Amino acid sequence: MKVSSIIKKLNKTYSIVIIPNSNDSVKRYSLKAPFAKILLTLLIVFSVSITVYLINYSQKSAQMQEISREELQQQIQTLSLSLIKQNEALSASNNHIQELQSRAAADKDKIDEFTKMYKEIADNYISKSSRGTSSKNVSISQTGMDLIKLNNVVEKLNENFNNDGQLLSELKNSKTDLEKIVDAIPTLAPASGKIGSPFGIRMHPIKKVKIAHDGVDISSSSGDPILASASGVVEYAGYSNGYGYNVIIDHKNGFRTIYAHSSKLLVKKGDSIDKGQKIALVGSTGLSTGPHLHFEIRIGNTPVDPTLYVDF
Repeated sequence: MKVSSIIKKLNKTYSIVIIPNSNDSVKRYSLKAPFAKILLTLLIVFSVSITVYLINYSQKSAQMQEISREELQQQIQTLSLSLIKQNEALSASNNHIQELQSRAAADKDKIDEFTKMYKEIADNYISKSSRGTSSKNVSISQTGMDLIKLNNVVEKLNENFNNDGQLLSELKNSKTDLEKIVDAIPTLAPASGKIGSPFGIRMHPIKKVKIAHDGVDISSSSGDPILASASGVVEYAGYSNGYGYNVIIDHKNGFRTIYAHSSKLLVKKGDSIDKGQKIALVGSTGLSTGPHLHFEIRIGNTPVDPTLYVDF
């Protein structure tokens, strides 16, 4: 139908009839042609506007969906790359941890081997040093002190690398045994002063004959303290004709020490003595020309030069 024919029809009067579903009366509304034109125009404009809006909305929705998909894909890509990097870092960390664990295990094995070697050396030393020696080539006390220091190092290493309580206990027992061995070796100067008469053959100051001097005479003042050169048990404490008031200590390792010409004894037979403990006072009793300490070291009953063991 042409537009001109539609306009001609609009010059007439139009009726709108509403027929209800129920038994209500039919309603009729009349519209003049001008109003019909306006109404038709509005309907056309409204229809066109709705159509344009729907088209634009559909296009925008499609664009938004496309943008959302792109953003989602980018986010997925970013997350994927992040996960890949995290997995790489985790893998590197695991490899590093495994390497450290392998090194720690190797170090522990070396320390265990070193500990066993140390134990063999220490046990062998304790066994041999349980009997005295007069050899100048062997410094028993210094070797023992070195082993104690070594024991401390080994003990510390094992505390850091091992949880073996039995091993640490054995090390501590070994250290205690070594300390006892070292303490029982006469290495401490028993009195202050210089050596007035050395060990060996000499002219006796009273008898005026050449005779063996079984110890050293330390020039000290009367009343000065006399210290035990090593730990042990008092074997004798009393008076003897030549030695005057004297103390003999048995160190229970083959060594004996004698401290003679004392003015006063501070210990008695059977007393347990610590290294460095005051046992008597310097005097001039027995065959003596003046206050001094006559000091002997014996292995069994054989006198040896005290300077082999003591740094006077």
